[in-house]
Amino acid sequence: MGPWDIMSQHFVKRGEPPPGLSSFTKIRLGWIKAHQAQIAKPGETSCVFLSPLSKGGELLVVKIPLDDGTYYLIENRQPIGFDKMLPDSGILVLKVHPEADEGYGTVEVKSASGSRDFANATYKLDMNNRNIFIDRRNKIAIIPLWKEKDNLGVLITTPNHSEAAIKAARAIQELIDQNLRTSDNEEETVILEAITAFKSKNFEKSYAIATRRHEGR
Repeated sequence: MGPWDIMSQHFVKRGEPPPGLSSFTKIRLGWIKAHQAQIAKPGETSCVFLSPLSKGGELLVVKIPLDDGTYYLIENRQPIGFDKMLPDSGILVLKVHPEADEGYGTVEVKSASGSRDFANATYKLDMNNRNIFIDRRNKIAIIPLWKEKDNLGVLITTPNHSEAAIKAARAIQELIDQNLRTSDNEEETVILEAITAFKSKNFEKSYAIATRRHEGR
């Protein structure tokens, strides 16, 4: 897991504080309770907003169990608390192999960039080459979403829905960014409508709502 867990790598840079703990380690220590984890099944669609792992909150991790006994863990890593020293931030995807011996790939980071040092491991909505993780064999697509306060969204869906979902999510993010600059009440209503459609899994409708006003100008 490189610098994403102190049990894997004891420091990010020499002379600086160590990194924090992953959701995998926190679950094993009992620091994440059952109500702070959400189960998502392969082949289904779930929209979840995760609190920063190091800060704590109502929902900290998504678990996706697979038929072979392995599973994915999804977490929101931000430069907060013990995670201040991490090399990156965003949605982190871990794959857990419970039957593997300690030190022999029990947990692996599914790096968004593929870099061996895991420096750019997280998934980010605004980066074309890092905005989706796909496991076609298990019919899983994991897509980072926008923030709601401190919580960062993640969509667990199927690969065939991923293109429409990313288009809608990016259109929503563009509206949110624009509204931060203008504080337009009418635009806030459009954002809410687009988000409601997205969370109802109607990605095409969400995209149409989010782009409607822009196209009308």
